[in-house]
Amino acid sequence: MKILQIKKSLEFQKIGKKGEKFYSKTLILLTLPTPVIYFQDLKKDKKAKDFCRIGYTVSKTVGNAVIRNQAKRRLREAFRTLFQHCKNHFDYVIIARKEIAASDLKKISSDL
Repeated sequence: MKILQIKKSLEFQKIGKKGEKFYSKTLILLTLPTPVIYFQDLKKDKKAKDFCRIGYTVSKTVGNAVIRNQAKRRLREAFRTLFQHCKNHFDYVIIARKEIAASDLKKISSDL
């Protein structure tokens, strides 16, 4: 399975409005099935392989730039270790909470 990134603001907003939400102490996880447009390669007229899409959000309330970047790196690593358990053709958005700054990778992985 392949991990693709969500980068467009409109996609983050759509997942935020329509997605299913899961709350924990360090993060919020939003999930939504991937739109049909991503299932096929229009140039080659073939179906896309198995994939899931992921987006990370860390706001300024978490801390300064150094802490936000550290939180993003920890989120990426936690998802990378657990992504075998994610469903095919689903979009995931992970929103970091303020408590993530004081948490270690083990705590983030267990929350995820």
